[in-house]
Amino acid sequence: MMILQKNTFFLAIIFLVGCDNSRHIQYYRTPKKDFGIIQAQLNEDSKQQVISNLSWDLPKGWIPSKGHSMRLASFDVPFSTGVGDLSIVSLSGISGGLLANVNRWRSQINLNPISENQILEVSKVGESKMGAFRIFKMVNNLNKEKAIIAAVLPTGSKTFFIKLTVSQQGLRELESVFEKFCSSIGS
Repeated sequence: MMILQKNTFFLAIIFLVGCDNSRHIQYYRTPKKDFGIIQAQLNEDSKQQVISNLSWDLPKGWIPSKGHSMRLASFDVPFSTGVGDLSIVSLSGISGGLLANVNRWRSQINLNPISENQILEVSKVGESKMGAFRIFKMVNNLNKEKAIIAAVLPTGSKTFFIKLTVSQQGLRELESVFEKFCSSIGS
């Protein structure tokens, strides 16, 4: 009985304090406390990441994100005016080859297909801990909000596709970081 009286008393106080003569809805904002979680996440950013026996050095500020089921990993990649989307996909064999994949990416930003010789001419070769890779930079000057830089890393039994979709401004800011990230990929 005593507990019921205390509960009734507290409910009455809450009702009286929470209600006034105003018929307007009132709300209050209180700052969220992160309890050091954000700092811990920032400290984790620079550590080496390992997923499915594939490892890399995660650049500072890159945030793991949800991708679709085909992605091995996904990251939100911030830059001065926005956030890019980075995906890592692993497919068996050569997975359609360079020509089909690069032209598919080109079509995603409304660029016409090019020949395999042209693809090889415009690509750049890099070296990762797993071997050589090719980087392709794709920019459509009619759409400054969407550009792609991608790397293809063949390993024999698998091919890894690393693709960053970002604005042209983001591409300029992130190109060297992207290349360094691709170079850090190993097993």
